Amino acid sequence: MNNEWNNIVIKKIALAIYVANGAGRSIHTDRPYHGLVLNDADAVKDYIFSDGRVLKTCENELFYLPKGSTYRVKVIKGGGCYAINFDAELCDQPFAMIFRNVDAVRRAFKNAQKKWRSGSEERSLIAMRSLYEIILLAFEESNRAYIPDKKTALITPAIEKLNESFCDNSLSVASLACMCNVSEAYFRRIFAEKYGISPKEYIINMRIDYAKQLLESGQLSVSDTAKACGYFEESHFSREFSKRVGITPREYKK
Repeated sequence: MNNEWNNIVIKKIALAIYVANGAGRSIHTDRPYHGLVLNDADAVKDYIFSDGRVLKTCENELFYLPKGSTYRVKVIKGGGCYAINFDAELCDQPFAMIFRNVDAVRRAFKNAQKKWRSGSEERSLIAMRSLYEIILLAFEESNRAYIPDKKTALITPAIEKLNESFCDNSLSVASLACMCNVSEAYFRRIFAEKYGISPKEYIINMRIDYAKQLLESGQLSVSDTAKACGYFEESHFSREFSKRVGITPREYKK
């Protein structure tokens, strides 16, 4: 992400869409517009350009596709993506970046896509506002303070435990901090510095991503999915799911 993005002037929004898994083209020739794309939580793809460069993108990653580029998409792991195509005076190489808290970025993409699909008169303005918001979030992420490995290594045992047992309701921030031999306050601070969100939000995001996988499989009901993800009440699960995904679990399951 070079310095041209600092003073970028968006001339036109060409498209704001969600591309479902398997719906996009695999070969793109002389791309007519610049594009910012956000992978879903289950999408891993390689973009192989005509000059031999390969842009590897992973889950929840934001990436840029330059205007005029020719490339082939190789799907490593199925999943959809949000995309905003736009015109601007910009010359940059393809790049990809991970956000410690991707929720705000995803909301901006979803807002642009939803308004664009509505066909309203103001859809270009709203999509443009969302695009500027995404660019700002990307700058903020790239300018975050570097956290030494020695510091983040302190909470590694807790992260491993969270990734293995995020549906376990017996987990608490206090127990995770104790596992790392640090105070609860210090644990919260280091965790937020590394991931950009609280431990609680991290757990919820993990549960919702897991719930999406279960719902997509069609093997469990919404009620059973809630229980499998550590929720005692289906209503609580539905609220958390809708807040982050934008639709209810029942709508997602269809």
